[in-house]
Amino acid sequence: MRTRLLTRGQRLTLGRWRLTTLHPAAADDGPVNERSLVLLAEVNGRRALLTGDVESGAERELAACCAQGLHADLLKVAHHGSRTSSTAAFLEAVTPRLALISVGVGNVYHHPSPEIVERLGERAHVLRTDRTGEIVVRFGPDGKLRIETPGAPK
Repeated sequence: MRTRLLTRGQRLTLGRWRLTTLHPAAADDGPVNERSLVLLAEVNGRRALLTGDVESGAERELAACCAQGLHADLLKVAHHGSRTSSTAAFLEAVTPRLALISVGVGNVYHHPSPEIVERLGERAHVLRTDRTGEIVVRFGPDGKLRIETPGAPK
């Protein structure tokens, strides 16, 4: 398998999707979560921001470098909804309509943080894998988002 390291500014095409790497910067040597890959995925006039495990420091960096490009219809919430991510300033830049939190049922870290769930809920419709199980979001050719929840969590 070939490995490819991605850094800010690189663009890729994957099928009908256009991907732009927003983070990390090439010389990033900070804490491991702060080096998480952040991708902006675009298709049919819609945008999804995939944030990995970045925390507030990386969010500030993203807002400083890329604020104009952060707006997204869908936000994959960073770090499982931990209180160390999803700052108000970052969410203000992203302005998502839909926020997805990937988190296990009864996880030992007690993610997501109630404070973050409330903050997200003030701005977007929130779905959580610990409550709905698998979440499938389809971006139709007409630009509409279609959400499916095929099964409850186990």
